[in-house]
Amino acid sequence: MRIYVTGCAGILGYEILCRMHAEGHEVTGISRSALPEGAPALPHVQVSDALNPCWLAPGDEGATIVHCAGLSDARRRFDSIAALNREVTEPQTDFVEALLARGWRGHLVYLSTAAVYGDTEELPIAETREPQPKGYYALHKLSVENALLFLAAQHGFRLTLLRLGNPYGTAMPGRERGVMRLLLDALATGAEFTVYGSGETSRDYLHMDDFTRAVSQVVTRDLPEQITRLNLGAGEGTTLNGLIARMEAATGRSLNLVSKPSDLEVKSSVLDITRVRQLLGWSPQVSLEAGLARMVSDYGL
Repeated sequence: MRIYVTGCAGILGYEILCRMHAEGHEVTGISRSALPEGAPALPHVQVSDALNPCWLAPGDEGATIVHCAGLSDARRRFDSIAALNREVTEPQTDFVEALLARGWRGHLVYLSTAAVYGDTEELPIAETREPQPKGYYALHKLSVENALLFLAAQHGFRLTLLRLGNPYGTAMPGRERGVMRLLLDALATGAEFTVYGSGETSRDYLHMDDFTRAVSQVVTRDLPEQITRLNLGAGEGTTLNGLIARMEAATGRSLNLVSKPSDLEVKSSVLDITRVRQLLGWSPQVSLEAGLARMVSDYGL
């Protein structure tokens, strides 16, 4: 079975490509950018536009495509919803329609985000919760999800939507980012780290090893339904204050903390992972403590 991973120059696509290649699958990464310096040799095709499926080889009309290419900056703002649709959402739907025009009818695995759920007091959040996106990034992901649902129903290809929590622990050279990297930088330099609000809202952190193992199982197993939505997370929440305490314990250093009030504190987000456990027999294996210990070691603290 041929597998393509689009956007493999980004963190998630790169990690998936590494996993699938290491497991011996017939996989090819597709991206506009070169893989980072220092990355291992991987099956990769660099193209001018990853959303132009000219890279789909003849005979691969039944291929699985793990689709990671697209908007990756969750903080990016747009002038309007129309601008969001024009600049980033429509190219995504055009891509799948172009695949279909080439005769493709395989399995599309789309990386979405838990941010589509928005704020809720009901934790953990199940796939059945009505999405209420608050930001442009989440709105974009949900809009693409809905378009893919329509196209899958019309054309009969298999579709798996993965709503991902907060992944961390990439092996991609020089590309770790997010709050954990910011904490490590502050611990290493002694710079101030600002906690906005109470620091008591929770997030669901999933180690990259567990994330890519789940994606591999989604790709290689026959799911019972044509269309599947799955949450991918650890299934447990950690507050920023709790993360700070763990980082300080792991490094033996103390952070120079500054607290500032915030009127925009986002509510907690913890995912219900019952469905992925049942369908795949998957569960997270890397504890937060173990994952942080790896990051601290890789950072050199």
